[in-house]
Amino acid sequence: MDNITTSQQAQRRAKQIELDSRVRNVAGKIQERFGYSAPMLSGILGNIHVETGNTFDYKQKQHKGPAEGLFQFDFHKPNYKKYLKRKGLEDDVDSQVGYVYDSIYGDEQKHLGYGNAEDLRELFARSTDPIEISDGFQNIFLRPKKTKAHTDRRREASRMYSLAFTPAQ
Repeated sequence: MDNITTSQQAQRRAKQIELDSRVRNVAGKIQERFGYSAPMLSGILGNIHVETGNTFDYKQKQHKGPAEGLFQFDFHKPNYKKYLKRKGLEDDVDSQVGYVYDSIYGDEQKHLGYGNAEDLRELFARSTDPIEISDGFQNIFLRPKKTKAHTDRRREASRMYSLAFTPAQ
């Protein structure tokens, strides 16, 4: 058992409550845009978990790199900045999720490359496997460098969120 003070315990609990609130907020914004699909939600949350180092902070900066946000926009960053300006939006959770949605279903599809948005739409519609969705989202939308992909961590986080959305038997 940890040998910590009551004050330290309270601080840990407060941080956990803040994290839980951010996760719920992000999950809610994803559901507002994409609709409810436990596998899709789990796969995307698993990627955000890894991209943000489990902070779910939309202002998260990449350690030693230019990427930022829930999805650690890197090659997407210039397009995202133009998206914000064109639509008159501020950078926040809703705008970041909106950009991802519009890149897959809306008017930003050209940034993903020919057929990629369609491939993601098809994957989200047919798959009931959060790991398959996690891998597809990673490889088609996020495209991390192979050396920094952390696919195993993304899959494990997606499994964890999937358990949260699966009713107890």
